[in-house]
This record gives sequence, structure tokens and C-alpha cells, in this order.
Amino acid sequence: MEGQAQQASDGSTDALISGLSPEIFENANTISKWLLSQPEETRPQLAEGLFQKLFQDASQSRQYHGNGHACVRLCSFVQQCFKSPDQALKKWSTTKGITLELFYFYLEWYEHDPHRALRLILDVLVTASTNNPCPETGRSIKSRVLETLVQIITRKYPKQLTKSGLQCLEHLLSKRVVSLDDIASTYRQVAPSVAALPNFQLWRSFVFHLFSWMELTYVCPLAGKCIVHVFRGLDSAAALDPTAGFDVEVWRQWLQGALIQNPDILEDIKNYVLVAIFKTDKAAALRLLHVFNKRQLSNRQEESDQGILLQLATLELGKKFGLVDEPTYRPELSKHLALDSEVLKMLLGHPSISVRCSALSLVVSSQATTKPLSHDAFDLLRTYLAAFHADYDAKVRNEVLGLTKNLLKRVKNIITVAQRSLVDFTNREAQQVTGGNTQPPPKKKPGPEAALKNAAEANSVLISHQIFLEWYVGFLRDELIPTASYQRHITAVKAALLAVRVGKHAAATDDTVDEDVIQRIALDPTWTRLLFDLLLDPFDDVRDAASTLLGLIPQEMIAREVMRSQNQETLLDLLREFCGRASALADRTGRADHGDGAARARGLLCSWLNDQHLQIQYLAEVVRWIETKISKAEQDLGHAAIESPVHADFAAISYVWQVLAKQTYGEAELEALHILQERIFVVSQRIWLAVKHVLCDDSPEGHLPEEMEDIEGLDTKDLLSYSFRAVHESSNLLRLIMGTLRLKVVAGVPFPPLEVFKKTGYLTFEQLASLRHRGAFSTVSYTFTNCCQLTQNLKIVFPDADESETLLREWYKGAVECIMTQASTTRRSAGIPSLIAAVLSANASSPSFDEVYSNLEQIGKKPVTQAETDGSNLPQVHALNCLREIFRSSLLSKRAEGYLARTLHLAATSLKSEVWAIRNCGLLLLRALIDCLLGTGESKAIIESGWDGNSVRISYNKYPELPDIVLGLLQADDVDAGLANSAAAEAVFPALDIIRRAGPPEEHRDELRKRIENYLGSKIWHVREIAARTLCSFLLREDWVSEIGKLLEQAGTSSNRLHGALLTARFVIERKSDLGNDLKSENAWAASLLEVLATKSDVFGRCPEVEAAHLEILNLLVKLQCLTADKLASTLKISTNARNPASALLEMEIALGLVHETASSRGVDGLRSYLLELLARDVNIASRMLEAIPAAFSQAQDESSNVRSEICQLYIEVCSTTPAPEARAASLTNLGVLMSTMLSSGHTSELPSLSQLDTLWSDLTRWSINPELSWAIIEASGTIMAILVSCHKTSLPDLDQRLRNWGALVSDSLDVDNSFDTRYAAASSLYSFFSSIPKPFWQESYLPAFSALYTALTDDDDEVREVAALAASCLAGQPATANIAAKRLIVAQIPYEVDETPEFMSLAISKLTGGLDVPAESQLRKALDFDDSLFAAEEQNLFIDEIREAKHWRWAVLNAKAANGMLLEMDRHVSFNAWKEWTKAGLEALISIMKEKGQDGPLGWTSDQHVFAVVARILLSARGVMAVRGEGDNGDAVVHEIGQLLANVMGMARYGGMLHGSLEELASEQAGSTGPRF
Repeated sequence: MEGQAQQASDGSTDALISGLSPEIFENANTISKWLLSQPEETRPQLAEGLFQKLFQDASQSRQYHGNGHACVRLCSFVQQCFKSPDQALKKWSTTKGITLELFYFYLEWYEHDPHRALRLILDVLVTASTNNPCPETGRSIKSRVLETLVQIITRKYPKQLTKSGLQCLEHLLSKRVVSLDDIASTYRQVAPSVAALPNFQLWRSFVFHLFSWMELTYVCPLAGKCIVHVFRGLDSAAALDPTAGFDVEVWRQWLQGALIQNPDILEDIKNYVLVAIFKTDKAAALRLLHVFNKRQLSNRQEESDQGILLQLATLELGKKFGLVDEPTYRPELSKHLALDSEVLKMLLGHPSISVRCSALSLVVSSQATTKPLSHDAFDLLRTYLAAFHADYDAKVRNEVLGLTKNLLKRVKNIITVAQRSLVDFTNREAQQVTGGNTQPPPKKKPGPEAALKNAAEANSVLISHQIFLEWYVGFLRDELIPTASYQRHITAVKAALLAVRVGKHAAATDDTVDEDVIQRIALDPTWTRLLFDLLLDPFDDVRDAASTLLGLIPQEMIAREVMRSQNQETLLDLLREFCGRASALADRTGRADHGDGAARARGLLCSWLNDQHLQIQYLAEVVRWIETKISKAEQDLGHAAIESPVHADFAAISYVWQVLAKQTYGEAELEALHILQERIFVVSQRIWLAVKHVLCDDSPEGHLPEEMEDIEGLDTKDLLSYSFRAVHESSNLLRLIMGTLRLKVVAGVPFPPLEVFKKTGYLTFEQLASLRHRGAFSTVSYTFTNCCQLTQNLKIVFPDADESETLLREWYKGAVECIMTQASTTRRSAGIPSLIAAVLSANASSPSFDEVYSNLEQIGKKPVTQAETDGSNLPQVHALNCLREIFRSSLLSKRAEGYLARTLHLAATSLKSEVWAIRNCGLLLLRALIDCLLGTGESKAIIESGWDGNSVRISYNKYPELPDIVLGLLQADDVDAGLANSAAAEAVFPALDIIRRAGPPEEHRDELRKRIENYLGSKIWHVREIAARTLCSFLLREDWVSEIGKLLEQAGTSSNRLHGALLTARFVIERKSDLGNDLKSENAWAASLLEVLATKSDVFGRCPEVEAAHLEILNLLVKLQCLTADKLASTLKISTNARNPASALLEMEIALGLVHETASSRGVDGLRSYLLELLARDVNIASRMLEAIPAAFSQAQDESSNVRSEICQLYIEVCSTTPAPEARAASLTNLGVLMSTMLSSGHTSELPSLSQLDTLWSDLTRWSINPELSWAIIEASGTIMAILVSCHKTSLPDLDQRLRNWGALVSDSLDVDNSFDTRYAAASSLYSFFSSIPKPFWQESYLPAFSALYTALTDDDDEVREVAALAASCLAGQPATANIAAKRLIVAQIPYEVDETPEFMSLAISKLTGGLDVPAESQLRKALDFDDSLFAAEEQNLFIDEIREAKHWRWAVLNAKAANGMLLEMDRHVSFNAWKEWTKAGLEALISIMKEKGQDGPLGWTSDQHVFAVVARILLSARGVMAVRGEGDNGDAVVHEIGQLLANVMGMARYGGMLHGSLEELASEQAGSTGPRF
């Protein structure tokens, strides 16, 4: 030991430490023990050496992603030294150098590998800062650490070490090592720009830096913790010093400000900031809740949606934590913080999807699933759930379904708890009465029922929740009527599934079936009728959900007699009848949805039979029926295609087989099933042979043989549809049956015989090898892929068989033979690539992936010249397409990654072939490889924008050959000579695309850049443009301005190269702007760029296209506010003087530059003269100039009334002087927007005069009108009418007539048959009008406009409805969704606001009846005329529900009567008398048809939505007429007769089963029984 110490004192510490035995370095204790055994004077030096050794070991562990043991040993050693009795060692362990070295080590490592061992370093930091033997050193360490952390958070540190920095700061704050004052002081030093700010503003700046990091998901929790520390610290300081200026209102403002900057972080703020406060500081949480609730969730239109969302999120958390009560209309009476139902009403109908969903979540959420809902909450749900179910956004509906599940779980749990509580209360009362055991029960943890204080409360809660559940099930049923939209159908069926599957107890699983709910559905004939009808819905997911719901009905309910059945029928009997009707309809129409629905019904029937013998017999019956149909097709395919489609029968067997495959069978049943499986294969083979000649024809439009041309009603589409669907469904069926081989091998499983499997494989192989119909071979490909994969299971199912390798090898040989011999009639090789991909998907050892790939590669590389082939027999084409399919397949692309480099070489080689077909397939293969490298999940905009300069799109290290391949594709020395060869041109674009989208590789970077720069001089414009975009990816992270200068210098006087360099400069500027770079504030580059461009300005002028590119850059700089327009003026003047009239591009840029220059100088006269001159020469450029004026003049228009007025006059003059519709459309659009802005801001004196507007309107129709101009006229008409109403009301005697004419114009434009653009323009016109005119709106002359507005609110397109909802919000004074706004408009606004008017009564009655001029009988007969064509025309408006609208209009009539006291005067209304006669005739016609049709039922005559709608209108009218006149003896003979006819209808429906159950309810429902809700 003494010798060792002597060596240490001699300075050989490193040698000493390196010579220590490994046992000493086993852990920190052994190291410290050895160190303390050394002489005292040498210990600090030895400790330093040991530290460096341990630090080096830890660094190596970090490099190779070690387990952290080295880091633990290092930190523990330092801590042991601090705890040592040796003061010198203790002082050494807390020196600044040691501590900071560990600190920076932690920052670097933890950022990329957050190992928990690194947390020990934070403990060392705490010790060195707070318990340092030298306090000055401790303060210095803390200061340095804090400075670094603040630099990281405020983005002033050279590296992004956010995760480690935030973790460290949070640890130091938690341990109270640093205070908020320390952070504030350091922040002032680090950021001089905030040094002078007051403390309050300083903290706002710092907190917003923390919020900005929350956009990174991996640092969200840490940023949230730091924010919470700041909040608590400032809150505590404010408690001690109220003048500090910080309170929870400020905190709310900061949270809202952060959301406005980045709305995407709402959930992060909720989860990582608010939740932390609610969990740990109830007092602060309550104060925050009171601040939000005090604002009462303001619903003003100008209120930020982010503010509302934040309030809702906070209140929802408060509700979940038990701090907020259920909704109530009297929140001031609540003992606790309660939600205001009036405010929630507005928010549940808010136009913002996020606000609506958050409000619904707030109503549904609760601290416990057993907390009762309030009556007000139930009222809100009853009022607004319908609007959520009808939402067009699938994401919203799915979110609503998630909330619905929670709601149902809560309601059912509360019902269970209330029932249990009632039993407990009853038992207690019984014990008290009988004098039983009066001892208190043993203490136990109180259950949820403890919250119910007495039996009365428990009974009240039970009744209210049972009533709501019953209402909800009825509501879902009403959502399934035939006229409801797809959105309502799918949401209601899925919600019904939830209602059935959500159990009554908290422990119930989703597989539980609620017997009470399923019984309500099964025993309600209307429910089952609607579900049966939905089996034939046009949408597959609706059919599937309805089938699933019917499949949940228990067997005892299936066998029970249906209520009010005429023949004592059961559900099973009804289903049998329905299957017959559905099959007949499917055969009649041949439509896919009808066929699938009929098939699902048969599958459901099989599952309801519930007896294996009956089920097998039923399968045999279906097979026998399809055999008969196929025999007919074999004899006469043409007539079979029209009269006997088979796809529904094949699909039926598929659904039946899914039922049978879930069971096990005895020997006799298995034998019967094997025979049926053989027969199923035979019919699949027979139908293939019957239609093969149709689907294997090379004509993509289909082929109609000569012998079938004379068959009436048969065309190419019918034959092709029959053939495709037959093969499609038969192949699906075979795949399902073969898929049984995947089941676990147990006795009785109905595996198909081995021979059937082999035959199926060979059949699908033959089909793939010969099919030409893409849809058909896609299906068959899936089936053959399954067969190939199942060859690997054959040994398990058939232990004696040795077929797997033999079959797969034979199929592979057959595929190779197809490649070598089959003519390449299409560039995609039809089904051959699918054959190869299917064989490989088996993942077999033989043929192996490498074997198959090598063989394809060999075939693909085989050289061929143009002279050697006629292009029809090219195995290379098939081989390349097979490789392409491999890389596109999700099953194979992962395994193919190792072959990507070889395939890239092959694709590059193919691009140089003489034969176009090979080059084309090579290009397609290269595109597929690029998709593998870059992915396919990006939008078109992202793909076109290119690389962002930071992200790693391709790991060039993973594919080292890629840079060489790209370089080889760009190897042309003479660019244009090379591109003259089409093969070279085809190779260039993919290579440029890789670099443009993924960025340049470091390898060959300079050479690649040089070659791309060469393409800037190409004679082909498109090549120059793509090369410039690609070169942009090289310049994003460089001094791009100087590089552009070099490119311009190298270009010399070459116009092409100059043009390419200027294109590059423009693309770099545009890309940097798109990436969010603040080009305006950092505009030093703009001055440098202008200097560079000025050196070449003389050369630019020699070529008009080059000068145009130069001016385009300058215009772009002005647009980005990086260049003032006065600096543009000199260049513009030179270009204008020297312009070449033949150059439209230059003329365009000069015109745009002039717009910017005149906007800056506010010289509208110069703009006017140039524009009017240009209109005579080039309308396209003039139109582009007009489009640029609004943006360029926006600031000038805001600041100067003269400019506004002059621009208006300019637009009017353009509309009046040029016949060009394009220019007039652009000018009129601009004029409408400008006038609307001026009107809303009160600048009415600057608006055009009445005579000018009248002249403008007449001039618009003087010349021809194109669609764009017609849309502009419609849209601008709203603003013009608003000006007339607002400014010229007193001087226009014919204003009322003008309003009516305008309303008629907009109504005509909103016709369902018009284009979207026309209808959108009409909705925009309505919004312009109603948002600009002064109140009151409610005058009789506005009724045509109101009618048009209602039409827009029920339009099929959601964009039109949204704009119309904005217009309706102006009437109501609060925003709302379209469906709520529509109901409010005609039910609650017009009837009460507009004085009594026969016109409104006529309008409402006409809308209710579908038009009094069309008799009800005619409407019924027309609706009964069913279109059974294969390709039926789709309804133009799938959103509108005729029943819902008819109810709304009936309420409008009744409310108008109530509001204006028209009970006694109704007889004077001509329209009311006509309504009575229409209704009476309609009831008579309905009774006649009911007698004619007889008993109705599933898929009966009223199942058709058109028939249902007409019948409903008649019944609603009948109830409406009787409600208006009263149902007693009122002396009105017609009304009395209507009552008798209605009673007859109800009797026939109730006792004769002659009407749909939903229609029967409409007939029974009193018109005044339920009122409208808002």
C-alpha cells in the first residue's frame, strides 16, 4: 500500500488506477473502501482519477445503450465521497467541475435514452447546490445549471435537449432547490428582450415557452408539471401579496391564450396541467371552477372556440372530481357549483363540432357511474341527441357513441342501485313493523345506494331513469324509419347494439345481453319490422349492424308469438316470409345491396333454426336452388343475367356457412356437409365456366356476344355485372369454406375434404391466370392467397397427406409458365403478379422467397431489343410487375426490404431498355419502390411540397446503394441530348423525385447537386421546374442566397439556365414560407437577394420568360411583405417599357406588379386605365389581375374611404364595359365582398348609389353568362339586396316586390338538381343578406327568403348547410347547427314573429303536403312505381327526412294559429280549405290502396321510403287539420269525415296489419301531444 501511495504522489495516478483489480470496481462501496484506505493527502487526486475512469465507463455504456449500471456506480461513488468523513473528499465531490460534467452528461444521455439510473445525477445536483461545503460554489453551480435550463426552455441553447432539461427543472423545483425568483432572475439575464418587463408579464412569457413545448408528445407530461409548479408558486405569492396581480382569472387567460396559439394541446393541458391541480390542490381547483362558471360559458359568436373548449374541459374535470353538480335551470339554488342548463342548451347546438361534443361529454360525465342524472340533464339529452345522431361527420358520431356507452352504463347502474335501495328500505320498514332485530347492521363500506336517503328518493330516481331508458329505446326506433338518412340509421343501430350489450351491473362485460332491452326490441313489431327492412339498406355497415342486432335476440323470444299478429306468427315465421320477399326482390333487381341483404336474412334464418339437422337441410335447400339457376345460365346466359342472378344465393351460402362453421357435428352430419361442400365447389366451377368468356375478354367495357344482342333489356353492363358478381361471391364462398382449415383440430369440425381443397386451389389458379376483369381477379386473388397459406396447415388437419409442398411447387411452376408464355396484353399483367404474391404469402421453405425473387430478377434482367419482339410476348413485363406486386403487398413488403437495393438496380436498368413496355413497367416498379421508401400515407399537398429540411424521410445508411443508383439515373452529360431519348427522360423524373421528397444524401452530395444543376439549363420547361424544386432541398439549410448568386453567375447569358436559377430562388422562398419561417422579420436575406438579382437585371430583360420569372420573385416578396412596392416600381417600369406583347407570362407578372405598386401608392386611377386597356387585349390576364386586387388593396381599403369608393367604382365599370364573363365574374365577386364589408362596418356613404346598382344589375345580363358568372351574380345579389334594405328602404316603393323576386331567385338556385356551386352561392347570398341588414327581419315580404333559407338548411351538402346555419344564426342571435336552426326557424320564429299572413299558411301547408297542386293519390301512385333497374338513379338529397320536415311544417301551422288566434278564422284561408280536401282525398286513396295491397309486413309496400313519406304526409295532415279545427263536434263536415277516415285507417292498421307500425303511431299521435324542443 505504501508503494502504491508513493506512486500516486509521484503523479502516476492513471497507471495506478488502470492497474487496480476488477473486484475493486465491483460497486461504489468497494471503490470508496479502497479510496479511504489510501493516504489522506492523495485521496482527492485519486478520487479525480477514479471519477474519470468511471465517467469513461458510463460514456461507453451510453454509446452502446447499456443497462445503466456504470451510471449508478459513477453517481454512487460521488455520493459516497460526499458522505465520507474526509472533508477533502467531501469538498471534492461538490466541486463545480465535477457537478457540471455530470449535469451535461445527463442532459445529453437522458434526451435520447431516458434511463432511470440517470435520475441519480439529479440527486447529485441537489446535493451540490444545497449542501455544498462551500456555499459560494453551491450558488455558482445552481446559477450555471439554471442558466442552461432556461436557455433550453426558451430555445436559446444550441441543442434541443428539452426532455432532459424539463425533467431536471421539475426535479429541482420539487426539491425546492430553485425558486420562482431564481428562474425569473435567470430568465432576465438569458433573454435581454424581456429584462425590462414587469414580473407579471415576464412570467407570462416564460409560461408560454413551456406551453409551446407541449406540442411534442414526449415532453408533454414534463412541461405540464413545470407549468403546475409555476402556477402554485405564483398563486402562493399572490396569497401573501394581493398586489402581485396574479389570480386564477389570469391563469385562465394564459391557458386560453396557449390554446389559441395551438388548439391541438387542449387534451395535454387537461391531462397534465388541470388534472394535477385538481388532484393536489382542491382549493385552487374550486377557485378555477368558479372563474369558469362565473363566465357562464359565454356563447357569443366572437368568443374564441378555444376559450369555450377550455371551460368545458375544466368543468368536466370538476364534475369527474365531484366538485360540480348536475345541470340545472336554477344554478343559483344549488348548494354546490352547478352547471347552467340554459348555457348548455346553446353549447349542445353550437356549430363547432368540438364544442358540441365537449358539451355532451360534460352532461354525461360523472364522478361515479352510480350518481343519478338530473331531470334537466335528461331534458337536454332528449332535446339534442337527435342532432348528434344526424351529424355528417363520422368522427363525431363515433365519439357520440362512446359517450352514449358511458351514459347507458350510468343509467343502468343507477337503475340497479335504486332497485336494490328500495329492497333495503322495504326490508328495514318490515323489520320495524314486526319488531324484528333492531340491532344496527355490521359496519361495512357503504355502497352507491347509500347516497339515496329514503325510499321516496330511490323510487323517484328509479322512475326517472327507467322512463329515460324507455324513451331512448323508442328514440332509436324512430331513427330507423325508411326516410331517415344513412347517418341516423347507422348511429341508431350501433347505439341499439350498445343498449343491448351494456349490462346492468358495473362488472358486466360487453358480451352481456341486457334481457330487458332486447325484450323491448324483440316484442315490439315495429322494431323488428324496421330491423328486417334495414337488412336491405343500401349501406353495408347498416345491413351488418342490423343483422348483428337481430342475431342477439334469444331463442325463447324468437319462438314467441308476435304481438298483434294476424296468424299467430312468430319472429321465425316473419323471417321466413321476409327471406322469400327479399330473394324475390334481389332476383328482380339484381342489385348488390338487395342481394347481400337477402343473403344476410337467410344466414340469420339459419342461426334462428337452432337445430343442426334443420340447418343442414336449409343449406341443402339453398344449394339445390342455386343449382337450378346455374343450369338455366348454362343454357341461356343472357336471360339468366336478367331474370336469375346468382350472387345473392352464393352470398347466402356464405352467411349460412359462417353459422355452421362455429359448431361441431357427428359422423352422419359431417358426411352430409362434405357432400354439400363438394356440390358447392361444383356450382362455383360451373358458374365460372358459364361466364368465363365474358370476364376473360380484353375489352375493359365488357363484351356482349352476338347471340345475346337481341335479348330485350340486356346490355353489356347487365351481363358484365352478372358475371362479375357471380365469380366474386362464389370465390368469397370458397374462401370461407377453405378457411375452416384454420380452426383448431377437434372432433366434429366441418373441415372440407382434401380433394375439394385441391380443386379449389387449381380453380382459383386458372381464374387468376385468365381473368381480365380487375374487380374479379382482386377477389379471386384473395381466395388463392388463402389457399396457398392453408397448404402449410394441411399436415395438421390431414396428417396422412403430403400435399403442401407439392401443391405450392406446382402452383409456382404454373405461375412461371404463365410469365414465360402468356401474352402481355396489359401493362399490369392481369392476375399473374397475384399468383406469385400468393405463393410467397405462404412463407414456405420451398419455393423460398429468395428462389422466387432470384428467378423473377433473372427474367426481368434478360435483355431484349425492339427488333426481337412485337411487344406482345415479353416475360420481362410480367416479371417486373410481379416484383412490383411483392413490394406493394402488405404481406410481403417487410420481407422484401432486404431485396430493395437489387430491385432498384433492376428498375434502373429497365428504364434504359429499347422496348417501351419494359421501360414503362420499370418506371411503375420504381414508383412502387419510392412508395416503399417514403410511405404512401401522405397527402398530395405534402408530397408536392417536398422535403422540409429537417425530417429523416429515408435512412440512406440503411440503403447505401441508393445514392449510387440515383446518381446513375442522372448521368446524362448533355442534358437535352439525353432527354431527347425518351428512356433517359423517363429515368430522370423518379431520381429527382426521391431527392426532392427525401432530401439529398451526404454521399455523392456534391456530384448529385452538380448534375441536378445541369438540368436547370434544359430546353424543356417541366424538367427545369422539377430540377429547381429538387435543388431547393439542397439549399434549405445553406446560405441559399449566395448559392443562387453562383447559379446566376454560372448561367451567363443562357436563358434556360437563368430561368432555372430564378425558379430555384422562388421555390426556396415559397418552401421556407410554407414551413413557417418568419421571412418578414428576418428580411436581411431579401436585401441580399435583391442585390444578387440586380447584377443580372440587364440579362433578364433579353428573354421575356426570364424577365417574367424575375418579376414573379419580386411580386412574391411584396406579397410576403419582405419588399416594399416602391422598390418594385423601378423594375416594373423597365419591364413595362420593354415588354414583349407576345409574352403572356411577362404581361401577367407586370399586371400583378402594377396591382402591388398602385396599392402601395393608392393610385387607383393608374390601375383603372391599365386594367381597362388590358380587358381589350387579354381577358385572362385581366381576370388574374382582378383576383389579386382584394389581397393587395386590403390595407389601403381599411385605411382610406376614397380607395374603397374608387375600387367599388372600378369593379362596377368592369362589369359594365367588358362582355367577357370571366372578368365580370371576378369583378362581381370582389365587389360583393367589398360592399358587404363596407355595409357591416358602417361605411354606407361610400357604397354605390341606387342607380348604379340598378344599372349594374341590368348590365350583368346584357352579355353571355357562364357558370362562374352566374354563381357570382347569385352570391352578390344578397349583398345588393342588403344595401337596398339598409340604405334605400324609404326611397324604394317596390322594395317588397324586389325582396320577393330575390327570394324566388335564391330558392330556384337551391333546387336539388342544381350543381353544388350554384347552391353554395345561394347559401352565401343568404348569409350576406341576413348578416348585413338591420332588425327587424320579420316581415311578410321576407317569406320567400325564409323559405329559401330553410331549403339551404336541409341541403344535401354539409358545406351549404353550414353557410346557411350562419345565416340562420343572424336571425336567432346565437349560433346553431343546421338541423337545429331549421327547426327553430319555422317552428319557433316565423310563426310567432311574422304577423298573421295567408302566405305563410300556404307555404307551410304546401311544404307539409309536398304541394297541394299534386293530389295525394297521384303522389302515392307515383311512389308505388318502383324502379327495379340494376343501376337505379340515386336520390339527389340523402340528408333530408321528409317526415321530420313535415312535422316541422305542421308545427309551424299550429304555432301560427296559436300565436295569432286564428282558430275561428281558419275557414277564411283558402289554403286551409284546400288542405282539408287534399287530406280527405289522400285518406280515401290510402284506404283504397291498403285494401288493394292487403296485409303489410317486413319489406311490405310501405317499406319503400317514397311510399312511407307520402303516407306519413297524409296522416300528419289529417292530425294537423283536426288539431287546427278541434277534434270534437265543430260543425265542419270535412273535418268530421277526415276523423272517420283516419279512424278507419287506424283500425285497418291495428287489427289488419295493413300499415307500417311507425305510420300507425303517426296516425295515433295527437298533433299537440309533444312540442318542439330547442
